[in-house]
Amino acid sequence: MRNHIEKTNAVYKARANMDRKKVEFVRGDLVWLHLIKERLPSRRKNELIVNGDGPFKVIKMAGDNAYKL
Repeated sequence: MRNHIEKTNAVYKARANMDRKKVEFVRGDLVWLHLIKERLPSRRKNELIVNGDGPFKVIKMAGDNAYKL
């Protein structure tokens, strides 16, 4: 039963990630940030304000999915 569940989960994961592409940035790349009201409340006061900011230059990589700007 466990093998069946693991195979099914692998199929679900493959289908969900089919259209995603891995994007890796390097030092010096310019990136655009999408601001979320809950994460950066001082920058986003209401839904009418633009929800993106940038471009910013990547100066240090902090992990696979996090960068210092």
